[in-house]
Amino acid sequence: MGKIIETTYHDTVSKITEFNSSLINNSFYTLNDKKPSIVTYYNINTEASSLDQGAKIAYNNIGSDTPLRFNRINNFIIYGFNRIELQTENDEFGLEADKITGDCIILPNTIIPYEGDYFEVDHIKDSTWLFIVTDVQQDTLENGSNAYKITYKLEYVDHQKILNNVVEDFNMIEKREGTNVVKIVESSKLEKAKNMDKYAVMLKKYFNELFYNDKVQTFIYMDLYEYRVYDPYMIEFLIRNKILDNGLDSFIYVCHQLAVKNTFSMDYDTTFFRVFEKRDPNKILKSNYTTQLEEISSYGTTFSARFESYYKAKYILPPVVNGYRVQCLSDDLLYRIYDHNLVEDTEDLNEETPLWLNIIVKYFYNEDFTDKEINSIEDIHYDTSVEMFYMIPLLILCLEDAIEKALN
Repeated sequence: MGKIIETTYHDTVSKITEFNSSLINNSFYTLNDKKPSIVTYYNINTEASSLDQGAKIAYNNIGSDTPLRFNRINNFIIYGFNRIELQTENDEFGLEADKITGDCIILPNTIIPYEGDYFEVDHIKDSTWLFIVTDVQQDTLENGSNAYKITYKLEYVDHQKILNNVVEDFNMIEKREGTNVVKIVESSKLEKAKNMDKYAVMLKKYFNELFYNDKVQTFIYMDLYEYRVYDPYMIEFLIRNKILDNGLDSFIYVCHQLAVKNTFSMDYDTTFFRVFEKRDPNKILKSNYTTQLEEISSYGTTFSARFESYYKAKYILPPVVNGYRVQCLSDDLLYRIYDHNLVEDTEDLNEETPLWLNIIVKYFYNEDFTDKEINSIEDIHYDTSVEMFYMIPLLILCLEDAIEKALN
């Protein structure tokens, strides 16, 4: 700043303006002083209804004779639904109460409200009062999303008439941590996503209990010859894909316990981990899925302070003529992925060909998992084997990808 040109004031104003602009781009900027309310919202299904939106025709009747059909959205959140206060006055017909009316706001990127929508407020105890939307005002934000201000009034004191006009059921999913994203999800898909999430959380817990080694503060498996093996590529896979996030009661910081070489990223791209990330079944047989073990002798690491020996997994292309090797994935699974060969759902399934293998195969081909395939995760024999060391994180990846797809 010089004597003549003063920039401090302009910089301050600029920062305040930028801050206010960021508030406007936030989905909740209009809601800072408004309380949320959970409602069951009946949104007009324009495809199943004969409502003429262009003519702005608002039907005020529900039941068997109405041409309207609705999507029911459970756990929907509106903002600014105020406490109901009855205004009464004496007139020539005696004491009368004004109609219950008000305004509230609907979040951007959730639904498009219409005149003629209905909602019932969950926290009105022992009530199924139906409020009708009588007016909709749209406000477009800087980022292009639309917030809606709706005007409502009490229309019915019983919701029974509208139930037969519901054609689809949805649920509102609250914002995710660190985002303002709200999702409207079909109820059936939400239940399936919840079931998959239950197993994903369970697998994260099991993986931690089976393979986390407090002595060296990382994940270790023990092979058939009782070699304690550290796989830096598995650690990289856990970090890149946030495999263990939001599933453990205790916090575990996943990091490399050994320095990686300069070509580590290029080497990682040749492994089956990268094939899973890219979802490319054609390259699964060409990837590195076999390791040789190299004793760890690095000083100044958590391994050097231990009396027992630890080994590092080093990926190589099969076949290996000389030396001991560990195959991370079974040939059966590799060829099932490559050939798109699913395990048949028969009564004589055994441990060698379990139904949960289909989750991994279907992941590569963007196919939906059946409930029976998902629930078969319960039947896995969990142990400290090499197979479980690699299969559990891969199953978590497949499940969380399917959960994300279901919620979108």
